[in-house]
Amino acid sequence: MSRLSRAEPFESRFREVGHPVCLVDTTLRDGEQNAGVVFANQEKVRIAHLLAEIGVKEIEAGTPSLCPEEREALRQIAGLDLGSRILAYCRAVPEDIDMAADCGVDAAVIWTSLSGFPPSVFASGGKERALEHVAAAADRAASLKLPFIICAEDASRTRNDLILSLAVKAREWGAERFRYCDTLSVISPFTAFQRVQLILETADIDVEIHCHNDFGMATANALAGTKAGARYVTVSVNGLGERTGNPALEEVVMALKYLEGIDLGFDTGRFREVSEYVAGASSRAIPIWKAIVGENVFAHESGIHADGVIKNPLTYEVFSPDEVGLTRQLVVGKHSGSRTIQHKFLEFGIDLTDHEVDLILAQARQMAVELKRALFDKELMYIYQDFLRDNEERKAAAGVGVMNEEP
Repeated sequence: MSRLSRAEPFESRFREVGHPVCLVDTTLRDGEQNAGVVFANQEKVRIAHLLAEIGVKEIEAGTPSLCPEEREALRQIAGLDLGSRILAYCRAVPEDIDMAADCGVDAAVIWTSLSGFPPSVFASGGKERALEHVAAAADRAASLKLPFIICAEDASRTRNDLILSLAVKAREWGAERFRYCDTLSVISPFTAFQRVQLILETADIDVEIHCHNDFGMATANALAGTKAGARYVTVSVNGLGERTGNPALEEVVMALKYLEGIDLGFDTGRFREVSEYVAGASSRAIPIWKAIVGENVFAHESGIHADGVIKNPLTYEVFSPDEVGLTRQLVVGKHSGSRTIQHKFLEFGIDLTDHEVDLILAQARQMAVELKRALFDKELMYIYQDFLRDNEERKAAAGVGVMNEEP
């Protein structure tokens, strides 16, 4: 495939290949490697179903050499006929390729590291020996007619000449693509762009970019890789992965759609559903501030923001909450304004006067400061009931005073 100049628009680089980007979900492999996370096999099967249903084209479902239970899960998932390609993560040894083939997966990801970390990687023969291992694994895959991907672990800390040499050999061995791993998250988006472009220009092989989030740039680095021409991006639900995780599936999909104008055709309305299931299975809660699927994405407290959203949601929302399976929330707290109070009580079926709005807003702000949080709807109703009771008492007191006056 010819490589086009960097000056050409992003979309034009992919006219000849159809869909511009393929997301490779690794929730079941890298996601489960997050310290302390274990998926039961039935959970792995359910997650695979969910990923396929929302539109994931490739699922990295596990590591066959790990244990018999892992291989059983791989067999089950590979036998589901999900419509998604199922990948197995393999060491560079023929035995792993045999196990992957026995599990019935669609492709093997063969990984190696040339970075020299840890030094033991080179203890038994150096780079040449490492390449021999990868070549043997690639040969086994080819003999079994099992497609394979060459994965360069810790590529971002590896000398460029070694990475380029491995990428060229990957093409010669017949690899579908070359996975460039920023395993320790040590590159910026600018570097990610340059590295991917260099591989494409030198090795003429499709590139998959695999990022981590130690510096909070996983999604940004992944997008930079696609800008440079990477057609594959490793993602995971909620960004779950080793240490700080991988680019979040939901973030990459929505960023491509709204920042680059590239709609990958995902059923985004189920994103929150899928995120909740993975969060439950992994015992890793979704932070309320989590991008795209966090509850606060569409929660508005500030008076100016709430007023703007009430008048026109696009004032402070790029896309509708139902597009990712969420709902809009107008939160009453210290920073709320009168429009929020009026709107909330209209939801309760109560049309307040401007005077009533001002009195209730003052009480609500005071309570929010004392409680150090936003108020629940029932607490707003308590304030309103207290207001009504106080108002009746004032009226009664005023009436008693009139009755007791001398004629």
